[in-house]
Amino acid sequence: MSDTRDPRDAGADGPGGDGPLLPGAPLPDEVQRHLRRSMEMLRERADDPAVRRRIDDVLAGRASLRDLARDDGFDRFMEPLVRRGMQRLDELSPQEREAAERGAAALARGEKVPEPDADRASRPRPPDLGTW
Repeated sequence: MSDTRDPRDAGADGPGGDGPLLPGAPLPDEVQRHLRRSMEMLRERADDPAVRRRIDDVLAGRASLRDLARDDGFDRFMEPLVRRGMQRLDELSPQEREAAERGAAALARGEKVPEPDADRASRPRPPDLGTW
C-alpha cells in the first residue's frame, strides 16, 4: 500500500526534524525558524508528558501542526497561554505595541526579529510572549 499522506501536512524533513514545520507554505526561512523555536519553547513549558510527546512528534516530522492543533490535550495546554497572551497584548503601552508591530513586520519580511528594549529584556517574560 502506498503512502497517500499530503506532503503539506508533514512536519519536517526526515528524522532530524530540521525541515520546515509548514512545508506547504511559502514562508521565509526566518519565519520557519521562529515557528520551530516557538514550538520548542512550548514543549519545554508543557507539564503533560503526552503534550510534550505530541510536540516532539511535530518537531521530528512524525506529525503535522494540523494534527497537533486538533489534539485535545494541546488545546487544554494552550487555552490559558492564549488567554494570558491576549491580556498582555491589551496591557502593552503604545511604545511596546509599536515595537511589537515592528517585530511582526520584520518577521513577515523574513528578517530576524529585533531584540526587545533593555528595560523590557530585564522583566520576566510571560510564557506566551513571542510564541503566539
